[in-house]
Amino acid sequence: MYEETKMEKLTINLPPVELGRIDILVEAGYYHSRTEFIRAAIRKTLDSQQDYIDSKIKQFKDIYEPTEKTEDKKFDSTFSMGVISIGKSHFERVLSKGKKAKIYVVGLLNIEKNVTPELILKSVESLRVSGVLKASPEVKVALNQIKKKRKEDQK
Repeated sequence: MYEETKMEKLTINLPPVELGRIDILVEAGYYHSRTEFIRAAIRKTLDSQQDYIDSKIKQFKDIYEPTEKTEDKKFDSTFSMGVISIGKSHFERVLSKGKKAKIYVVGLLNIEKNVTPELILKSVESLRVSGVLKASPEVKVALNQIKKKRKEDQK
């Protein structure tokens, strides 16, 4: 179902008794490993909350994928589910249109190495990633500045 190369590593802390209970299931052959058990438990929980997840995704999709009738002339909006990579040309194209980017990704967003913090500050109105953001440390600092400014403007 999942490709190993697209997985992110998480570290969790569990009480010893819960860990022991997991080990009993692994030793009995219900799961091949602790990791497989944890993945199965996470999937089951996500599946049980799928209606809520779908409603939130629809809500954000409606915001970030405007129709022709509701299209905001000031912003270039992008909504994506999965893995997306955005490079310098995307942000330059947004600026050339006289707009700013609004980006929402459910999954993994990779901002390519050729994107500078200065370009981010000039071209991005908002960025939201539910999942994983991969970018240079400098670009992450610029994105945090944008996020902080938006919070201040909303006060």
